[in-house]
Amino acid sequence: MIETNEQLYGQLALTNILASVWLGDWDRYEEIFAQLTEEMKEHFQFHSHYEREDVTLWHENYFNIPGDYFVSPYYSSYTIKKDGGEEGKRNLLCLIGMYERLGFYFPLQQDLYPDHIGCLTTFLAAVLQEKIKAAELEDRELFDQLTSLEREIVKKYIIPVSVGMKHLGSTRMQNPFFEQFLPFYVDVMKELSI
Repeated sequence: MIETNEQLYGQLALTNILASVWLGDWDRYEEIFAQLTEEMKEHFQFHSHYEREDVTLWHENYFNIPGDYFVSPYYSSYTIKKDGGEEGKRNLLCLIGMYERLGFYFPLQQDLYPDHIGCLTTFLAAVLQEKIKAAELEDRELFDQLTSLEREIVKKYIIPVSVGMKHLGSTRMQNPFFEQFLPFYVDVMKELSI
């Protein structure tokens, strides 16, 4: 499927919304939603449950504070334990190498581990921005390379962590915003992996 500039910009906006939720960047989240039409907002069913104070509190409980409600936002939490963890460790090192090759220093700047789902989603947004530039320059080879990288990020890193989070979150999450956001995120990422 050939992506149009409109589709690429829409995908970038969607990815930025998703990243802002994972990072708990509610100013950015609100800024993006302020620019959307009411018709567009209807596609984000979780948004109808957005109350900043409540969402901020539950974001902390779910993703930052170990306890009864904690759902780890880290790739390594869902992959390192399997099969002695060797494949997960290799994948994590490959991810860090990808970040370095592409000059993506966001995790360091935000003082986050590189396998945090917010970092992964922000990295995906950075790749999408580069795809848009490649499309504008009509550089098909670079565009195709970035498309392959995008699929690799989603399939190899984002889907394993998001599916693990969805499974764990189904028993721990009580906030309707996050209860609806997590399956939405998984569905979007599965679409991107095709």
